[in-house]
Amino acid sequence: MDKNFNLEKRFGCKLSYIRKERKLSQMKLAEIAGLNYNYIGQIERAEANVTIKTIKILANALDVEVKDLFDFNF
Repeated sequence: MDKNFNLEKRFGCKLSYIRKERKLSQMKLAEIAGLNYNYIGQIERAEANVTIKTIKILANALDVEVKDLFDFNF
């Protein structure tokens, strides 16, 4: 089985989980990160292809390490 199967979907779910855990709306996270709130929704729904730069921005905005966004055991 492909170890990277549904990586975008799993990343989006993890982003959503951490965002909600911190009681942030998509709009508030977008504001903190300097991104468009529609883009946050697209990432969470696995509709957007995220760059490494954006992943770093999101991790900083959520005050987590980048690796935490890829820990899918939650």
